[in-house]
Amino acid sequence: MYELTRDESGIAGAINRCIQVSVEKKTYVTTLQVSMQDPLIAATVADSVRARLQDYITEYRTEKARQTLSYVQKLYKEAQEEYYKAQEQYARYADANQSLITLRSQAEVERLQNERNLAYSTYTQMAQQLQMAKAKVDEITPVYTIIQPASVPLIPSKPRKAMILVGFVFLCGVGSVGWILFLQDWFEKRKKAQ
Repeated sequence: MYELTRDESGIAGAINRCIQVSVEKKTYVTTLQVSMQDPLIAATVADSVRARLQDYITEYRTEKARQTLSYVQKLYKEAQEEYYKAQEQYARYADANQSLITLRSQAEVERLQNERNLAYSTYTQMAQQLQMAKAKVDEITPVYTIIQPASVPLIPSKPRKAMILVGFVFLCGVGSVGWILFLQDWFEKRKKAQ
């Protein structure tokens, strides 16, 4: 568990407000937008967030398939060991009792051969399931294409200087009208009253 101080929490909140991520539902196009004062830092943060977001989405979407793959790999390894063990027992017994023609030795050879065949069947089934599990992980893993890479903008997107200029002109106009209509008479009345 991570515990942030007030300063760290404030910094994280400020960075959070600078980063915008949106996903288009139909095409699954993810748009990442970073707005900061320094354009180079904005591009660097955008690239870093993109990489972490890709890793997170890949991890999230493939987690179950990777767990299944891990389990099947374990079963495959066990089946392989059982097959090799049964094959070794069969070969050892068959070599040691090659000249014997007794029914007991023939029955034991047949039993060991059946165990070997059963172990081989299990081993081949696990090999097929392992290949299917690997294919499933590959199928589920999302493919990413960067439509527009993070780049350093040439002109700032915020604040818009034209909007600031219009805002100041508006405020000056309102202040001038207020001065002319209300405050100028009020100041003159006050001077005369003194």
